[in-house]
Amino acid sequence: MSEKKYIVEIADSTGHSVVEMTAPEIVEKATESEGSWIFIDNRLVNANELEGMEIGTDSKIRIMPGIVGGLEKEEPSYTVEVADNTGHSIVEMTKSELVETASTQGTWLFVDDKMVSATELQSMEIESSSRLRAMPGLVGGIDEDTFIVEIADETGHSEVKMTKPELIEHANNCQGTWVFVDNRMVSTADLSGIDLRDAQKIRLMPGLVGGN
Repeated sequence: MSEKKYIVEIADSTGHSVVEMTAPEIVEKATESEGSWIFIDNRLVNANELEGMEIGTDSKIRIMPGIVGGLEKEEPSYTVEVADNTGHSIVEMTKSELVETASTQGTWLFVDDKMVSATELQSMEIESSSRLRAMPGLVGGIDEDTFIVEIADETGHSEVKMTKPELIEHANNCQGTWVFVDNRMVSTADLSGIDLRDAQKIRLMPGLVGGN
């Protein structure tokens, strides 16, 4: 019997390729290169999870093999905290992998509590002491309300879509962040009990970090 095959996008230092793979082949590919990342519908999963996971035929599957061997100059890696709806994990990533992750639709990347885009990241000098956090977007399988949130910091304004858990997560993890719902400042504790569906305007003002 032929096993079900899935469309898999493989992204590494040489570029992108799209191949058809069975679930065991995906696991094998992910485990053959140390440091490989697997994303199912933009959610980071490990090879062990994958073996028992029910994958939809329309799921978006991406593998980012770790950069191993053959490179004289190894790209420096950084410790990154990945926070999604399943919890937190700590991984090591190179700058190229960070840019790749930031380019994934719905993923947020924070450098020292400041949200940055993939474009900004490419030209940014990242310190080894910087705090790096990635928040893959919640997609597929979870029918959670999303809200337009305006984020205002010293670099300007941006608007992003967030679920209520993501809003609480962000407010909790960025020290000094203020949350305003319809121009009224609310605490993170109060936020969990507020029905945001009636809110006209939600704003986040991350605390100023590093210098003035």
